[in-house]
Amino acid sequence: MRVILRDGRVADVREATGSPAERAMLKDLFQGVSQTSLYYRFFHAVREVDDKTIAEMLASDLPDKYALLLISGDTIIGISHFMRTDQEGAEIDFVVDERFHGYGIGTLLLEEMADVAWRYGLRRFEAYVLQENQKMIQLFRNSGFEVQHHYDPGDYTAVRMVLPLAETERGRALRDTREQMATAASLRPFLHPQTVAVIGASRDPSHLGHVVFRHIVESGFSGTVYPVNPSARAVAGVRAYPRLDDLPEAVDLALLAVPAPQVRQIVDQCIEAHVGAVAILSAGFSDTGATSAQQELAHRLREAGIRLLGPNCFGLLTTSQASPLNASFAPTMPRRGNLAIASQSGALGVAILDYASRLGVGVSSFVSMGNKADVSGNDLLQYWESDPETSLIALYLESFGNPRKFTRICRRLTPVKPVLVVKSARTRGGAAVSEYGAEPRDRVFEGLFRQAGIVRADTLEELFDVAALLDGAILPQGGRIAVVTNSAGGAVITVDSLPKEGLELALPPIDLGFEALADGYRKALPALLRSPDVDAVIVLFIPVGMSQSDEVARKVAEAVEEVAQEQGGPAKPIVANFLLPMDGKAPLGWIDTSCQRIPVYPFPERAVRALGQAVRYARFRNQPRGRIPDLENCDTEAARDLLRGRVPAGAALEQPEVLADVLQHLGLAVGREGAESGTFCARISIAQDPLFGPIMAIEPASRNRAAPLERIVPLTDRDAQALARRCLHAIGQEDDQQVEEALSNLLLRLSRLADEAPEMAAMEILVHFTSPGFTATPQQLRLAPAGEPAPGD
Repeated sequence: MRVILRDGRVADVREATGSPAERAMLKDLFQGVSQTSLYYRFFHAVREVDDKTIAEMLASDLPDKYALLLISGDTIIGISHFMRTDQEGAEIDFVVDERFHGYGIGTLLLEEMADVAWRYGLRRFEAYVLQENQKMIQLFRNSGFEVQHHYDPGDYTAVRMVLPLAETERGRALRDTREQMATAASLRPFLHPQTVAVIGASRDPSHLGHVVFRHIVESGFSGTVYPVNPSARAVAGVRAYPRLDDLPEAVDLALLAVPAPQVRQIVDQCIEAHVGAVAILSAGFSDTGATSAQQELAHRLREAGIRLLGPNCFGLLTTSQASPLNASFAPTMPRRGNLAIASQSGALGVAILDYASRLGVGVSSFVSMGNKADVSGNDLLQYWESDPETSLIALYLESFGNPRKFTRICRRLTPVKPVLVVKSARTRGGAAVSEYGAEPRDRVFEGLFRQAGIVRADTLEELFDVAALLDGAILPQGGRIAVVTNSAGGAVITVDSLPKEGLELALPPIDLGFEALADGYRKALPALLRSPDVDAVIVLFIPVGMSQSDEVARKVAEAVEEVAQEQGGPAKPIVANFLLPMDGKAPLGWIDTSCQRIPVYPFPERAVRALGQAVRYARFRNQPRGRIPDLENCDTEAARDLLRGRVPAGAALEQPEVLADVLQHLGLAVGREGAESGTFCARISIAQDPLFGPIMAIEPASRNRAAPLERIVPLTDRDAQALARRCLHAIGQEDDQQVEEALSNLLLRLSRLADEAPEMAAMEILVHFTSPGFTATPQQLRLAPAGEPAPGD
């Protein structure tokens, strides 16, 4: 497994095998460790760690003992080992290369070890630490686990530290913060390099290497860019170098634009030269079926601690004021702004950038991910999460590598920065055409986006329509819309579109007619912007003459600025539709004011659709953040013990009769099949998905039911409440608050079980409403051996 350290270095975490190579690397580690550290580890003076001790430390035989290594290149920089002490506990120890103290390695190893131990039924770690070893004591205290301290009677030289392995909210937050900071640091060489080398920079202006090199030079890059070409003295008037190691200084970012067969050799040169990051523009890897060659490249770079973008990517750019950089095939730099864009399709990504430029939507950075051999959308989200130049993120995706991680990242990101996604390959036909061949699971993706507060656009056009509205604008506080128009026909189309987006008309449309139009808008708008009964305004305008358009826009801006000056800032979101001839111009324009930009859409339906998306996002953002609450009388440990006791060695087993006892441990009332005839409500199932992990599905249990609602586990209290509300709406009980709370509580308990009991492969229950609560009738339960990593993680 690849991990990223706090300085951005990439390393591998893997289970020890005890091989001769590992024994030699571990011996080298101990030879570089100080006598003080050896004393802290072994509790006595040690001159040299013998071969027997090294072999014991590398021994793994789950579930009784396990060793985990952190390896960078051909060097072990950290090792952790646990040995079971009783049925529920194990003693754990660490050794970390002293050159890497302060890099978060001990905490990282502890988290990974805890995950393995939990899967195998262990519930606590113990560690004996000398009082003088304050670094190790502090590591445990800062880990996020609820650490307990114990002293043995008569011996105060050492402290026994006990770490319950149940994950806490604080632990999750600390882990996420550490990961985000490390990932962001590892991507800085891509988006803030000081030196760039274009390997394969050709003198031929049509060659892709020449194009990228020229774009870097023309973008105003404040660093140094070097063309690398063994057969050219200069490229575009800049001295060329035959090899990477001939360059006069170290390289932060190497861009490879050479034929696929040459990439392996160039990658080896990048490793030898210790470049900071590599972007492979060349195609001919997993995009053409050469997956093993791509995996080998990624593995070699990962061992060297170098991040990889691509292969088969169209480059990246940043409009950063300090150092703009266009290291892509995009012919022009977009307008500087706050929108970050990531695209899985390179060619489409360049078209997206061109579209953004024509619309006048400002971009902070753009990354073409290509085949995603290393750098993924999840990595970029974590970079942009802390990027002060980015306030809005747009993604074009065809496949997901780790949806569970994507959900976790977006759950903390979307309350601060909107994330807009176009997810293609939604059908079997689309997935078959896609290079990435993802199996369409659109209901699950829809649930994922709802859980994470993501704005999903059906088309790229809609994505930019929404981006234009969210880019620096204030959010609507509700869905009550006022309409000002000079055309009754335009008003009819607009009002008809409102209910489809969950919006409502705040008051009858104001029809100004065709007389004194500009002054009419100037007089009508301030009252609407001040009204407490209006959340947003749509301005519709059909010109009688072209000269009127500029005057109407000027008067609209004056009205907005008047109210903004009174209220100390923009009053409400405003969208406009000016039905003007296109004449090849951009399909979207702006009315610029001193306080906000008003997007002008070519059709009223697009204005309404964008406003509807903004209202839904605002509602999500204004709600309290979801959390995974503690639940009374929900004993998931006892439920898991029951499951573990029924799991056969090495095989799955149908165990429907066990489910009733499991549900009772969760604090649920259990019914009998057929006992609640006439009160039937819903069917709830949970199944392990190889990509998403546990997925919960709920549907009305009638035979004429619609497609089930699916969500990724774990559910937050907000997820459960929204899911219960939508299910009850489908069966006509949406106004019963008591029923909604009971069903939401039931969903949270089932979610907790699915998240904490990896032995449960699948389950299904029927839920019957028996006022004031529910009874759960077991249907089926399928178990699988414990210890396997959770899907999707």
